[in-house]
Amino acid sequence: MPLANPVRQADAAGPGPDRAVTDPISLVTDLIADAEEEPDSEGIQAMVVAVAGGRAKSCQIAGGQGRWASREALGGFVVRFPGGEPAVVDGWHIDASFPGEDLEAGSTDYMRWRANVESRDCALRMFFLFSDVGEGDAPTRIRVGSHLEAARVLEPEGETGLDARELARRAAAASGHRPLAYATGKAGDVYLCHPFLVHAGQPHRGTSPRFLGQPKLAPAQPLRLAREDGAYSPVEIAIRRGLGRRQTDRQIGHLRRWAVGRLSQR
Repeated sequence: MPLANPVRQADAAGPGPDRAVTDPISLVTDLIADAEEEPDSEGIQAMVVAVAGGRAKSCQIAGGQGRWASREALGGFVVRFPGGEPAVVDGWHIDASFPGEDLEAGSTDYMRWRANVESRDCALRMFFLFSDVGEGDAPTRIRVGSHLEAARVLEPEGETGLDARELARRAAAASGHRPLAYATGKAGDVYLCHPFLVHAGQPHRGTSPRFLGQPKLAPAQPLRLAREDGAYSPVEIAIRRGLGRRQTDRQIGHLRRWAVGRLSQR
């Protein structure tokens, strides 16, 4: 289910193509209002499934059949305007997934949210591109393979995990050697990412605002790093790999069957 470029869509329905420059605040308001109404929950699920290459494959990537919960909304949007100004999200970080026990009810202090080694409350992190994003349009920077270092950073902290600020500091230091990739693409593209992926924003050097939805996909049941049947999801396998846990013959067989299934769906 492809999405139209929201800047072009708004321009076609309202003022000319300079609206992003002449009236950016109302443009953002209109676009977010439209996005809140459309796509609906079925549309969101259809996009995730389509981008992943089919329902079976997306279920497996997200945690396995019956292990992920459908989303009802896309949550907040990250909007970057041209101008080259830095922002707090430009530092290397991992998105936290659950509130700390010391967080007061109703608090909006996201830096006190946490993540733990079993990726509590997060099966996948998703980047929904609601505008075309080229290299100059502030694409999210990604440290390829950094989820492996992040798993090792989180393991000693147990179920409590680390808050967003401390996790960012440690994960950034541990993954600095990793190669970079950029989340560029067309409006309607969706990136399905490991929850522990170390990433960062960057200043916008393009000409049109960039619109990004960045929700998590929640698991229907907690991720588990010790399964007697060896039926690990790819996300769990990646965490175990980062921790240096040896795969048994049964687990390798399950992974082989999953890989064969993926190939058969192409």
